[in-house]
Amino acid sequence: NRWQPTADYLSRNIEDATFLIIPLTHEEFEHAINKGELAFILTNPGHYVRLEVMFGITRIATFLTHYQEFTLKQFSSVIFARKDSSIKQIQDLRGKTLAAVNEQAFGGFRLAYDLLKQEEIDVFSELQIKWLGFPHSDVVMAVKNGLADVGTVRSGILEKLHKRGLVDINEFHVIHPQKHENFPLLHSVDLYPEWPFSKLPDTDTNLAKKVAISLYQMTSDDIAAIQSGGSGWTI
Repeated sequence: NRWQPTADYLSRNIEDATFLIIPLTHEEFEHAINKGELAFILTNPGHYVRLEVMFGITRIATFLTHYQEFTLKQFSSVIFARKDSSIKQIQDLRGKTLAAVNEQAFGGFRLAYDLLKQEEIDVFSELQIKWLGFPHSDVVMAVKNGLADVGTVRSGILEKLHKRGLVDINEFHVIHPQKHENFPLLHSVDLYPEWPFSKLPDTDTNLAKKVAISLYQMTSDDIAAIQSGGSGWTI
């Protein structure tokens, strides 16, 4: 539902080509690549790096998101607890319950895992982890309702749920808060590039050029941009 309008947009703009979105797990990505079933890939930047090393995929465009008047080409991760919690800093996480999406989620776990590792905290032995799967909102609600001591989600999730009236963002306390210029979202770690749109090594280069140009030309008010939850694409 989120990405098929982008495929339809490309099909309209590129002659003699039809695009179809195929939702896959990380493991299924690798099987599909080995079988030669994919021409382009859209995935998180952590998974992209893995596929670049393993299969030689090449990024051709970067997704743009938006928040209020800001257009964002980077994202981060936020680690948070209830404001009335005794958890105030990273070292307080030892022995606590952490809610997260799944182990492969880049903004939803890997970035928090990396930060805790830098702080010499072994997530898998010193915390109890609750894998809740998608959507990210389940993680937020688990913390809100006291089912987990702390949670980690992609940046922007807390703000989105606050805007929808599902939570009060002031109910939560951000652990290890960071500040970056022109990045207004709550976050706990450094910024990383947004999701890359990539080509497979065997995908025709001329077709890839047409795809890249079409993506760059997508306006923020196009139905494909709106449905994707973003503002278009950039270099």
